[in-house]
Amino acid sequence: MKGNSNVKVPNLVLYDQYGKEHNLEEYKGKVVIVNFWATWCGYCVEEMPAFEKVYKEFGSNEKDVIFLGVAGPKSKENLNNVDVKKEEVIKFLNEHKITYPNLMDEAGKSFSEYGIRAFPTTYVIDKNGNLEGFVSGAISEEQLRKAINETLKKK
Repeated sequence: MKGNSNVKVPNLVLYDQYGKEHNLEEYKGKVVIVNFWATWCGYCVEEMPAFEKVYKEFGSNEKDVIFLGVAGPKSKENLNNVDVKKEEVIKFLNEHKITYPNLMDEAGKSFSEYGIRAFPTTYVIDKNGNLEGFVSGAISEEQLRKAINETLKKK
């Protein structure tokens, strides 16, 4: 995992597949995992069950760790977005039994702000809202768990 804990990450204010708004700044004091993915990305789909499992292990966003997926569905606002329409992304999540919040970035703004060049890309954000590290490409269940535990130990 590459990273630098002195770098502030851009704020995200987006709605998830359930219609709930998420504002990254409101999660200060918690470790936040942000996973950028696409429905057509094989590695993204492969790692989703591990994310779901670890999401539940760490309290389903009710404790010290927050999990957020970020999808880039096509929209009237941005026809060049990387994925299918929002309804199809939500159907995909339901079919794969993915329950952790997945933010719908129909404008594609977060993908450019976070410099996403490959899928999947996972960011680990510390309790102060700084970048702890990131992985460009698939992350294993063990790597994910280790990154969370190491970040939780830091002040």
